[in-house]
Amino acid sequence: MLIGLYGGTFDPVHLGHLHAAIAVQKSLGFPTVRMVLAARPGHRGQPSTDIYHRWRMLCLACESYPELEPDDAEIARQGASYTLETLAAWCEANPGTVPCWILGEDAFVTLPLWHRWESLLDYCNLVVVRRPGLSSRYSETLTRFCDEYEVRQLNRFSSGQIYRCALPMENISATQVRSAIAMGEPVGHLLAEPVCAYIEQHKLYGITENAS
Repeated sequence: MLIGLYGGTFDPVHLGHLHAAIAVQKSLGFPTVRMVLAARPGHRGQPSTDIYHRWRMLCLACESYPELEPDDAEIARQGASYTLETLAAWCEANPGTVPCWILGEDAFVTLPLWHRWESLLDYCNLVVVRRPGLSSRYSETLTRFCDEYEVRQLNRFSSGQIYRCALPMENISATQVRSAIAMGEPVGHLLAEPVCAYIEQHKLYGITENAS
């Protein structure tokens, strides 16, 4: 059985994340998508907001979507958060399932920077979603990787595949959300309502009175 796992720092989780997860879940028939909070990313700068707030916002965002489940596996594990370790632990705990790691193309182009990235497909399939307005240039290494493992249709009983999910996506980024909040611009159209209220309540991202 295929299961969707969508990892991210979710700093903050926004409607683009939620739309992408649900669109892939419906397109590929996953019973659910687990939203895995990248607690302490090992291959990029640390999030601007601490784990507690990011986790609370993720839980609030998922409450209105029965297809989505927040996953705290990387919070519980000490040290840097490596996707490979998350996937290995998932496979050990859930035999008979085939995890599909969902990621945006902007994250996919950075794959060669990830911890033991060439071993990821030993544990999962990679499902890549397009980011509107993004023109990605692949390194030669990543291009060869795609040439070897990319498929046009997922084998539902096997890992080791790269699949591009050609679905329309929302053009929203966490950087855009944080910047809008810091400048006092409205963000209600970018965030789930409970997340927006939480940010205002806890005065995150340099919020001002007009950010709603």
